[in-house]
Amino acid sequence: MLITRPGFPTAGLAARFGDSPDPERRRLALRDPELEPQLLDRLTRDPQTRNDAARDPRLPVARIRELLLDPDDAAAAAAAANPALPAADMRLLLDRAQVPEIQVNDRTIDC
Repeated sequence: MLITRPGFPTAGLAARFGDSPDPERRRLALRDPELEPQLLDRLTRDPQTRNDAARDPRLPVARIRELLLDPDDAAAAAAAANPALPAADMRLLLDRAQVPEIQVNDRTIDC
C-alpha cells in the first residue's frame, strides 16, 4: 500500500479525506500533520474511526478521559493506549483494574 512507503506525502490528507463517506479514507486524515482539532474530535465520535482517532497523541486529554469511559471496550482501550494520557491517569486505570504494585529489591514500583 502506498501510504506505508517512506516519504508518502501526508500533508493535505485531512482536507482531502476528512469528510469522505469511506471510513478507510477518513482514517487517512489522521496521518495529516496539520489535522485540525475539530476534525480529530469528530473522528473520535465516528464509530468507524473512533478507535484510531482515540490513539492520536494530538487528542486533548479531556477527550481521552471521556473515551476511557466509553461503553465500547475497544474505544476505551484505544484511549488508554494514547501516549498523551498522563501518568496519573494510567495509575488510576491500573488501580481500578486492581493491578498489584511491583516489589523490586524491597522497593515498591508504581506502574
